[in-house]
Amino acid sequence: MPRMIGNIFKNILTGPVTRRHPYQRREPFPGSRGAIIFKPARCEFCGDCERACPSHAIRLDTIWDDLEKGARDYGKNNELTWVHVYDPCRCIFCSRCIEVCAYGALSQSGDFPGPSGKKMEERNRVESWV
Repeated sequence: MPRMIGNIFKNILTGPVTRRHPYQRREPFPGSRGAIIFKPARCEFCGDCERACPSHAIRLDTIWDDLEKGARDYGKNNELTWVHVYDPCRCIFCSRCIEVCAYGALSQSGDFPGPSGKKMEERNRVESWV
């Protein structure tokens, strides 16, 4: 116990070690990996990013878009749309998808996604696929 007295006084006289998160945001350290950014205009819908993702956070999907509201016939008034789906809650920020993308449709920012109370997927239409 006597040998800890120095540490006790030092801890009493110094400020808190933790940061007040919403008010003092910590800067990411150099070389850190951040959120995935998708550029739909560059995507060719090849599926390399989906196959390379170890956590299955990226998915390529197709949906039917109504060209007219209330259209029920899928053959006449609807259009098949290619969609890139990204789940940031599953992402482990390994950047494998960025390494395999030959078209430069994916990149990484230095910012991490903030805390979220809801799990939401990001859905982006692939524009250049024909």
